Amino acid sequence: MDFRLAMTAALLLAACSGNPFVEGEGDGGGGGGEGETITVPENLAVNVKGAAYDADKEVLQLALSGIDTTPVLATYQRYKKLDVPGYKAFKAQEDPLDRMFVALAAESKDGSVRAVTAADGGQFTVAFGGGHYERDGKFDRPTIGKGPGAGQVTYAGRYGGVTNIDAPGNPDILPVPDGTDPVLLPSQPSRVKGDAFLNVNFADNLVNGVIYNRVLVDHKMSLDDVILVPTSIAEDGTFAGNVSEDIRNEDTTTVSGSYGGIFGGKDSAAVAGLVHLDSFDDNVDLEEEHGVFVLTQCGKPGDAKICDGVAPN
Repeated sequence: MDFRLAMTAALLLAACSGNPFVEGEGDGGGGGGEGETITVPENLAVNVKGAAYDADKEVLQLALSGIDTTPVLATYQRYKKLDVPGYKAFKAQEDPLDRMFVALAAESKDGSVRAVTAADGGQFTVAFGGGHYERDGKFDRPTIGKGPGAGQVTYAGRYGGVTNIDAPGNPDILPVPDGTDPVLLPSQPSRVKGDAFLNVNFADNLVNGVIYNRVLVDHKMSLDDVILVPTSIAEDGTFAGNVSEDIRNEDTTTVSGSYGGIFGGKDSAAVAGLVHLDSFDDNVDLEEEHGVFVLTQCGKPGDAKICDGVAPN
């Protein structure tokens, strides 16, 4: 496998399902409805200009800076072949010798939150990637009951990611002319699929969780779990923290990076967020992963099967 260094250049998802396209100033600002502005942390969203995602029509547009001096809003092609469970795939490649980007996007079942992540597989030893999440409306904290479990809420569902690890054979990249020097060739990013699980205490304003069952899809290779280290919930219903490996497992690989997200919907029925890993396999150098999760609160319609073992709030 040819592993390539990735640089972060985030992608902003600022509109969906009737929301107007928003062009920002590269500060990571997104939607939020009712005049609210949500800022995605820079380590998850960098060099952002704007985007639009219509989940119903399966249309994704992204404006990405860091490749050209003037970022252009580009329509990504819906590409079902690269879907991972829970996320719709899109791709963009202007010509055979330009970078190929793969994006994974999802909207919550209630339509309150959405998120996208995207990356290319690398060209000239560098890759770009990042993502964005947003919410319609304001933060609606769940009603906190009484007793020892007061305020404790769980979210579960699928996880998707895109890495700077080449997909074997680059099967979906546009064919290059015969005799093209290999130094010019772009690479197709390998995808990750998995599951995400968050335990949240709205009484103590804390969130933590895990990304597990991770598989590097294009290599059919299992990856170690990613622990979402406990972090606080801000007044606007956002959170941001660090990740780590499972320190209880002596054989696990080193995992480092960050995660963040936003709660949305009535009683915070859903959550959307991003994961950015700068280390997840000790056998690989300079690996990066840009991941996304859009999850339903356990006990709400359409929740994950694992929620059957979770006590109600």
